[in-house]
Amino acid sequence: MKHSVSFKRRLAHSLLRTVYPLLPASRRDWAAAMRAEIDSLQDDGAALQWAIGCLIAGSKERIRTLLGDNLKIPRWILVPEMLLCFLPLTVAWLDALFGGSGIVRLNGAVIETHFLNTPGGLFALLTMICGATIGVLGPLGLLIAFRWVAAGRLPSNRWFRATLVSGPTLYGSLMLVSRVAIGGTGALRFDAVDSFDFWSGFVLLAVLPALGAAHLLRLAPSRENDLHAAR
Repeated sequence: MKHSVSFKRRLAHSLLRTVYPLLPASRRDWAAAMRAEIDSLQDDGAALQWAIGCLIAGSKERIRTLLGDNLKIPRWILVPEMLLCFLPLTVAWLDALFGGSGIVRLNGAVIETHFLNTPGGLFALLTMICGATIGVLGPLGLLIAFRWVAAGRLPSNRWFRATLVSGPTLYGSLMLVSRVAIGGTGALRFDAVDSFDFWSGFVLLAVLPALGAAHLLRLAPSRENDLHAAR
């Protein structure tokens, strides 16, 4: 008489079969160990728990491998990504300096009238100055990205590398603080009158540059990272 297999046992084996393709080449020996372990478990519930654990472990290993230094992609593929991440900040930096309301056009009377005597105006002024200062990371980020694409080299100064990520993050934080100082917490709602302009600017000028810099520095070869850490 043929022994019937429970639903839990069938599900466990199905889950385990989905794990095998996830495992990178360096972890293919895990597949045999996983199969041997599940066959040794008599309790179907324990077998299902083991399969779920294997699925989680396999997924984590695949993600770790994809994010690791072993991932080889043509550097030129980064060009559109880096343009998207740093070009808006570059344009905003130029406007913050030389635009119609840029800081080079500010004088004492304008600052006194429109900033110091306006609720939340001081935060707005600080955000503008911060944007004009931190915004220089936009063109610098583009230069560094194209240097990486062309020559595979990144800046060696660890403080500068950290600033590429932390600078836009700081600017985004000041944007939020200024927004709340001027309009209250309700100004952060997505249904506010100018919410699209604010949140799109927040993403383009703070989130994308920080993520782009983090991704760019993460792609540096491990030997280069070790060399920079030793300096």
